[in-house]
Amino acid sequence: MKLELAIIFLGDSMIAIVGVLPDEVNPLLDALSPRLQVSEILRRPLFRGLIGENEVVITSGCIGKVETACLVQAVLDRFKPDCVLLVGAAGALRQDILFGTVVAGTGYVEYDFSPRINVDSLINPAQDVFSPLLELSNVVCGIIASGDSFISSEATVKKIQETTGAICVDMDSAAAAKVCVENEKPFLSLKVIVDFAGSKAIEQYIENHPKYASIPARLLVEVLGRVVLV
Repeated sequence: MKLELAIIFLGDSMIAIVGVLPDEVNPLLDALSPRLQVSEILRRPLFRGLIGENEVVITSGCIGKVETACLVQAVLDRFKPDCVLLVGAAGALRQDILFGTVVAGTGYVEYDFSPRINVDSLINPAQDVFSPLLELSNVVCGIIASGDSFISSEATVKKIQETTGAICVDMDSAAAAKVCVENEKPFLSLKVIVDFAGSKAIEQYIENHPKYASIPARLLVEVLGRVVLV
């Protein structure tokens, strides 16, 4: 049942958090206090409230680049947030990045559209607004490459590494980044590693996603509870 509460704006700043799948944002929803608004956006659940002293709007449910771009743009149009954070899962392109590691994007590229790093689609998250997240000891920074498929071939893994310099792959970060660039909004993708891209990626994803999917959201709850980001 959809519940729409009166919209009460608490201040001049807001953070938008978009999760790829609903269970990837559950720790954030549990941390909302108070919960000011429960509604929908593009037929997806939307929640607004406070985490610490940060006003946040949270939604989820975007598989692939097109859905992600649509959802991020809808949130930007409706709420005019000061920055956007994307949380979800990713596949490592390097064997030394272990399951459960959180990757913070320092750049974003579409490996299945233009397999090179385009200056216009890069975002350097080393801005003051994101520094409390980038300073966490369990966060690794690097380029994230996005495309609309699971990478199930070692040959494809090697090609993506060589052409993009990325350390992990997903289906959404580059699309969200591009939308935020066009809207001049700071953006950061926090992705937890649940598989190694390649021939075993799908079975590893099925096994590990339930274990690790909520880690980026839990990190955000920790930081937002003690720091005002914007």
